[in-house]
Amino acid sequence: MAKRNHFNKADIKLVQDFVNTIDKDIVIKKGRRFEVDVTEEEIFLGNKRFDRVSQLLMNWLYSKTKVNVNWLVLSILHEVGHIMTDTEELQDQRETLNAVYSFMYEQEVITETEYFISYFEIPAEYNATMWGLNYYLNNSQKCQELAKMLGQVM
Repeated sequence: MAKRNHFNKADIKLVQDFVNTIDKDIVIKKGRRFEVDVTEEEIFLGNKRFDRVSQLLMNWLYSKTKVNVNWLVLSILHEVGHIMTDTEELQDQRETLNAVYSFMYEQEVITETEYFISYFEIPAEYNATMWGLNYYLNNSQKCQELAKMLGQVM
């Protein structure tokens, strides 16, 4: 049987229930990719496929922290982390830096891997990831249970 790569209604409910334990105002929705609308406090879930960008993120995180966590739960917590840590100044800075890094990548000044490493280190992205990692480490049993319910194996 093929592994499901998309979030279904039951998955969305599981994630919503999990996130409600952090902040009841955050709404979880299905999306085309992982992203957040900080102002509306909405998180959009992409898919459950461990892709190249997920691998780059986890390699980068391990190089910084020497910690292994479930990538999918961390991805969810990263988006929650944006709601918990972003400011207007950080959002503006992220847009500016991402535009610079995207231009450099498009002009072949940096590789795709270098682009993503630079992106992960943008302060707003870094803060959201570290918020998510801190939450995960302080609530590891709950996070591992969510991973298992979503069909993810550590």
